[in-house]
Amino acid sequence: MAKRISPTAIGAFVVCSLAILIVAVGVVGSGRVWRRPVKFVCMFQGNLSGLRVGAPVKVRGVQIGTVDAIRLRLSPSEGRVRPDVKGLWLPVIVELDRSQLLAQGATGEALREAGFQDMLKRGMRAQLAMESLLTGLLYIDLDLHPNTPMQLVLVPGSSPYREIPTVPTTMEAMQEKVTDAITKFDEVDFEALALSLTDAAKSIRNLATSPELRATLESLREATRNLNSTLVTVRAAVNNANSKLIPLAAKLQDNSEELRLTLAQTRGALRNAQALLDPSAPLAVRLNGTLEQLSNAAQSVGALADYLQQNPSALLRGRYVPDKER
Repeated sequence: MAKRISPTAIGAFVVCSLAILIVAVGVVGSGRVWRRPVKFVCMFQGNLSGLRVGAPVKVRGVQIGTVDAIRLRLSPSEGRVRPDVKGLWLPVIVELDRSQLLAQGATGEALREAGFQDMLKRGMRAQLAMESLLTGLLYIDLDLHPNTPMQLVLVPGSSPYREIPTVPTTMEAMQEKVTDAITKFDEVDFEALALSLTDAAKSIRNLATSPELRATLESLREATRNLNSTLVTVRAAVNNANSKLIPLAAKLQDNSEELRLTLAQTRGALRNAQALLDPSAPLAVRLNGTLEQLSNAAQSVGALADYLQQNPSALLRGRYVPDKER
């Protein structure tokens, strides 16, 4: 006789089959079977309250991935924190899908090692941002922050995930600045500051009531009066000098005009003298003729003087003429 199959077993088999079918449809429908996501790790120092697994990872509002895991710390095989890093850093593992990047118009080069390093140099950082003020849910925003340092928390090469540096949120940055200001404010020695102000006030009061300061102010007042009188005297001397310099300047101008006329006349006289001294001038020709006649007359007088010296009686009897010349 054949063994009868239990209806309970049949029902359990049917339920398990339906569950497996539903899961398979969900996985296939979501595309996770054919997706090959690339995982990165972000180390956050702030409060992660509001961040959930599955939260979006966006680039300026455009979703390119999701949050895969939120941890308190990484296992040694997932990464080691650098010894010089202080404080508590919470790891968040995100996954970015190349197909989703391509669907959004990106090239996907940032997922490769060379493109990833180039984006880090350009200032790509991860930052927590609020999805909604009502729900308080957070998401991870990837953007370029070129003026921020690239602070890596994990030892390079110790993690299978590439690390994306993080920057604090705007509120965290404000809180950090306020905390630093309060810390510096607490370091101020108000008692010593009050004593210094009191000593300064006493010094100012003693200086204001000192006889030396009064004497100095009186001397300064007297010096000011003397300076005023000196300025008045200098102003009068300047005015007097102006009254004398103006006529002198006018006289110098007249003298310069007369000197100019004299120079013009002298220049004309020199030109006339140059014309007279020219060898071809009429006056020079006449002077040369007169000088030649005077030279001839001088020769005649010389000859007469020689003859009288030889024949002094010629003055009485005249010149002797031979008979044959008569």
